[in-house]
Amino acid sequence: MLVNGIDIEHKYYPLYNAKMLHIFKYLWQNRNCDYLLFNGSGRDLFFMGWFKLVFPLARIKIISLDLLLPEPHTLVDYFKCMLRRLLLTRIHLFLLYYNNTKGIEKHYKIPSYKFRYIPFKINQYREVLDAKTRDYGYVFCGGKTRRDFNTLIEAVRGLSIPIRIVTMKNADIAEHGSHLDDSNLPDNVQVVRLDGSFNPFLKQMAESRLVVLPLKPHICGTGIGVYIMAMALKKCVVISSGVSVDGVLNNELAIIVTPCDPIALRSALEKAYHDDCYRKEYEKRGYNYAVSLGGEEKLYSTIMKTVIHDFRVDKEIAGIAHSE
Repeated sequence: MLVNGIDIEHKYYPLYNAKMLHIFKYLWQNRNCDYLLFNGSGRDLFFMGWFKLVFPLARIKIISLDLLLPEPHTLVDYFKCMLRRLLLTRIHLFLLYYNNTKGIEKHYKIPSYKFRYIPFKINQYREVLDAKTRDYGYVFCGGKTRRDFNTLIEAVRGLSIPIRIVTMKNADIAEHGSHLDDSNLPDNVQVVRLDGSFNPFLKQMAESRLVVLPLKPHICGTGIGVYIMAMALKKCVVISSGVSVDGVLNNELAIIVTPCDPIALRSALEKAYHDDCYRKEYEKRGYNYAVSLGGEEKLYSTIMKTVIHDFRVDKEIAGIAHSE
């Protein structure tokens, strides 16, 4: 395959959550390839770091896409963090869908020059753009990763604005840092528990008046795919500030509020819900932004261009070193 003047031969990485021996064997067999692009943050990535630690002269460079790391809090967390630091230093590049890497740099000591920002895409591009949108008068809140449902519930308690929280069972969302206590909900809050299927989630969002994403502070970005989907459905987005929006969104594209602040969130929701002109300006600007991101093809193209650029830079550096 010829891309931007470079002949590329690609292979699929067939393993996921495999044993370390299997990963070592695969990497050794492909040690003379230029790159291995791995999408995820599972143990496969750390085993790849082990491989590069054991075989530092192997030509293959590991590139991580969509790195998600836990923020350490306990003594055990910090011990695990130290081990992960050692392995992650052997990863060549980290391609991320968010810009703010200060937390990762602080805890995992990964230098900033190893990060590349990659704009994300509209998930299920065709289905989202073809979805029939309506305004049934409720505010949609959805997702499973690090959602601050407690702050939202506190913010809307006593309001006449109907809120629909669409998520999964607590057993499913707990491993993603979320929990929803629906034992003492105000009358204006409805909870819909889904099984993770895309279409019911899309329908609930498409029939809302606006979308709110209260996010817990974290060192990695979350909720990015959901807020892009909301914008692509021409829904005004109210979202917590933090890693997911820093350097990506601004106050023209979304209504950005302080995280864990129910008063600020309440004020933002009331304004967006009742002021049609104000809300529709966000709908238009957000939609234009989301459509500009495109779908999978554009994302893959951006990733490929980033890898090719890195390849060319390495070749130029090697050429300069050889000439000297």
